[in-house]
Amino acid sequence: MSERTVVTAEPCGFCSGVRNALAMIEKKMVSTSENIYILKGLIHNNGIASELKKSGCIFVDDVSLVPPGAEVVFGAHGVSPEVRSKAENRMLRITDATCPLVAQLQEAAQGVAPWQELILFGHPGHPELEGVMGSAGTKKIFVVRSAAEVAELPELDFPVLLVQTTLSHTEAEKVKKALKERFPNAETPGNICRASLLRQQAVERLAPECDLFVVAGSRHSSNANRLRETAERCGVKAVLLDSPDEVTPELLAGVRKIGLSAAASTPESQIEALRKRLLEV
Repeated sequence: MSERTVVTAEPCGFCSGVRNALAMIEKKMVSTSENIYILKGLIHNNGIASELKKSGCIFVDDVSLVPPGAEVVFGAHGVSPEVRSKAENRMLRITDATCPLVAQLQEAAQGVAPWQELILFGHPGHPELEGVMGSAGTKKIFVVRSAAEVAELPELDFPVLLVQTTLSHTEAEKVKKALKERFPNAETPGNICRASLLRQQAVERLAPECDLFVVAGSRHSSNANRLRETAERCGVKAVLLDSPDEVTPELLAGVRKIGLSAAASTPESQIEALRKRLLEV
């Protein structure tokens, strides 16, 4: 019997936005026998993506690849108004699974005046950020990936900060502080979503007690990576695992207490399978 213990951070796993997106596509799969096309993935979880593909869903990177008149699903990360317009021009039947908090962020970007400069704290190329940039009411858009990059911004007159919803709340506060120090008149309403905040705070509470911290999630998940980084900042070794098969004796050598958390897109079944594996190896 293993002497190791695994303690799960609470809360962890699915957020309401992910649950909503999955419920919407499950309802759509029941109501139609036609092909369902998912634009750029529903959520960032490899296991769920694999299951949807097995169920007959077709993943595409551009609405131009969806046959005219077909069913298309916009994922939880949202799309830009331009993408939505292209889908409508192709007479596609749209199921919009955009997370409500992402939709609010897009609305905030739309409210940025043409004479203001939009500063986005986020990861270039992330679908959420692409949708927000496409929604912005200004063409003066700058993306920073850290507080250090605030110093590299040009001189700005009316900067407004918005933050990608899945980022670290600690790093977001650093960016806000750096921006206000350089531009005292900067507007900094941006905040990460409450689900991300609560999960990161749970990791902060648990990680210092552990020999190892494990985050269940896919490597392209932004919030999964932020949870791993949160644990590392607490001084504990942390790993991001997408499958129980990635647990090895070498990883667990000398480990007595393991902290476990999961990305907002990680299903309970994956969390439990990983917990069980951590105790068996």
